Amino acid sequence: MMITDTIDRLPPEGRRLLADIAHLPAPDLDVHTVAASTATPTRETRKRLEELTAQHLLEHTADVAARGPVYVIRPEVADRASALNDNPGARTAVLQRYLDFLTTTAYEAARVLAPHHRVLEHTSRHEPAEPVRFAVNHVALAWLEATAPALLPAITAATKHGEYRAAACVTHAAWPLFLYTRHERWIPIHRQGLAAAERWGDTVAIRELLSALAGGLRDNREYDEAISCLQRARTLAEGDLEAIAKCSSSIGACLHADARYVEAKPQLTAAATRYGQLGHVRGQALALILIGSAHARLGEPVAAVPVLQEACTLLSGLTDPDPLNISRALAYLGEAHSLAGAHDLAASALVKALEQFRFLRAPHWTAHTMEFLGQAALRADQRHAAMDWYSTSLAQYTDLASSHDTDRLKRRLDSVTRR
Repeated sequence: MMITDTIDRLPPEGRRLLADIAHLPAPDLDVHTVAASTATPTRETRKRLEELTAQHLLEHTADVAARGPVYVIRPEVADRASALNDNPGARTAVLQRYLDFLTTTAYEAARVLAPHHRVLEHTSRHEPAEPVRFAVNHVALAWLEATAPALLPAITAATKHGEYRAAACVTHAAWPLFLYTRHERWIPIHRQGLAAAERWGDTVAIRELLSALAGGLRDNREYDEAISCLQRARTLAEGDLEAIAKCSSSIGACLHADARYVEAKPQLTAAATRYGQLGHVRGQALALILIGSAHARLGEPVAAVPVLQEACTLLSGLTDPDPLNISRALAYLGEAHSLAGAHDLAASALVKALEQFRFLRAPHWTAHTMEFLGQAALRADQRHAAMDWYSTSLAQYTDLASSHDTDRLKRRLDSVTRR
């Protein structure tokens, strides 16, 4: 009765806002999300949220980087408040505005984090009146990380209400989250996003989400299914030479990740050649990174070095910088130098790559590069340094709950200990 009385005493705008909040499929709320979803000015939204919190209808749970104060609606309040709005059209509009806000803001984060990421046709019905903007990488990534728990509920709600385009676009827009953090929900989110894209029927969206799902499957070592997704995407790309090259490059990346280097090289070479013909410098460079790595791991490190140096040069010359992939090229170049016996050059390239990955907050690549440094130290007969790098890499992988990687690092440490 107390909650009902409190809600009944709210002014009309407070009741409307609370009812709209109760229908949002979001695990928590911030000022910008609520303002965009309810078509309320940000300043007024902030005031209303503070008032609802003061009356114990919302709980202020934290202050989150890139989002500010974060609130949750108490379950018993949500049940009562949801009954305040029995207009299906109004509820649908709230959901649509929420989905459009997530998509627009995620694509804004992608503009900073991955400027080459394609933007799907997502003509916004409810463009946020006060959009969130990001000036620097770490703030954009912090917003994506803080918003990650909302993605699957949002996609599920969108699909349930027939908002297939919105579900596909939210999934696609969030790509930099998975690129940088290898988020644990990568596969389930993209399976659901792909299903929505198929129901939407947009070929480009289906292709893009097949490729994104393949990346998660590859990271989860489900290589055959990943390749199958990419082969399907390549078939759908008929006539789009750039998309065909991208699929071939990704197939090569799966084969490379599965240590099938001989099979990977023709796929990667075909992609690099096609990209070169199209003048697509970044795509060419990404294929060259893995061609160089394949050379090195097939016992041809001297041949690998110039290929990887070319990849570094191409990426460094881009108008839109791509620091994550420049750092990947440096890490593989360091490995090639190490395998070729050029230990000083190896250490220099690997330490530079490690610094960049740390700056970019790319934890998996940070751990991977520390592992490379351990291997390089061992080849240079620096046993204690190798153990230190392996131990640090193991700690990082442990924090990431990556059991496959932690098992491998434990084997490496045991091998050094027995020497």
